[in-house]
Amino acid sequence: MCDLVHKVFTIGKTAIVMKSFDLYSYMYYRLATWYFKFEKKGKISYGASIFVSLSQALILTDIFGFLMLYLYDQSERQMLMNKFKPFYIIFILVIAFVNDFRYKDKYDVYKEKWQDQNKNEKKIYGFVIFLLLIIPLIFIPIILMVFDSSK
Repeated sequence: MCDLVHKVFTIGKTAIVMKSFDLYSYMYYRLATWYFKFEKKGKISYGASIFVSLSQALILTDIFGFLMLYLYDQSERQMLMNKFKPFYIIFILVIAFVNDFRYKDKYDVYKEKWQDQNKNEKKIYGFVIFLLLIIPLIFIPIILMVFDSSK
């Protein structure tokens, strides 16, 4: 199924196709490459793994928040969120552990796969990674509305 889902980015005459799951692997690779400039290279860059996990959790939280705002009024949202908070914390921890397991010992594999990218691909993918990190943060006010009990 993952093979059928692709992200396509076209800029000028350059068409770049990347599997959606590869997007997060690439995000990990680029962030880990940056982190390894400051920390000792190990089996995993925990900073990169945390950023990937945070991006995934925020995107899923944004989707969940939109659904909550659309389907429930404030009193119902507050009641659901009070019941859901422990599961949400466990959900975030599961994402983090899955990513730690997924990226452990994979940096060298990703480096071999992506180190020879041309400059244009690197810029485009870097921009996509930037968007994956920033766009979920833009929707934080929506998430705060879900948790806000004053409305």
